[in-house]
Amino acid sequence: MQLIVDIKNKSISDKIVRLLKDFKDKGVEIREIKKAKQETEFSDEYIEKNWLDIIRKAHVPEDYENSEQYMEDRVKDWEERGKI
Repeated sequence: MQLIVDIKNKSISDKIVRLLKDFKDKGVEIREIKKAKQETEFSDEYIEKNWLDIIRKAHVPEDYENSEQYMEDRVKDWEERGKI
């Protein structure tokens, strides 16, 4: 059985981990998983520098960067940000 516990308070988490470690010899395995922030806001500067990586991480067609749609999307984006 797996159990995921999300503990916000560090002092409580230390106590819970110590308690669970007492059961290590009984087969309890403890793994810490750090959650990444799911919604991240990017500054315009970050987007300008890293736009290609952002696109690659998105679910887009493989040849999107060379497509007509890509050019249209970039123009629209730049217009919305007042760059052109």
